[in-house]
Amino acid sequence: MLVKNRPDLVFNASTCGNNCAKYLLKIGKMQDVTINLHHIMDFGKRKFEILVLNNNKVVHNMAELVEEAVDYI
Repeated sequence: MLVKNRPDLVFNASTCGNNCAKYLLKIGKMQDVTINLHHIMDFGKRKFEILVLNNNKVVHNMAELVEEAVDYI
């Protein structure tokens, strides 16, 4: 994936679909990456750590992500 090999770029991950969410989380554990979403991607039921750059808040699960991202989607 380009997201892993080019962390200096911002990718529209909405074009990848929800099936790439687990890979984005895996890559994000190895290195910082920035993605753009035009939908609320389903990152599953497990805990995770995502920084929402729009409001500089860290979320740890889907409920928190939806609450923080809904104003920007």
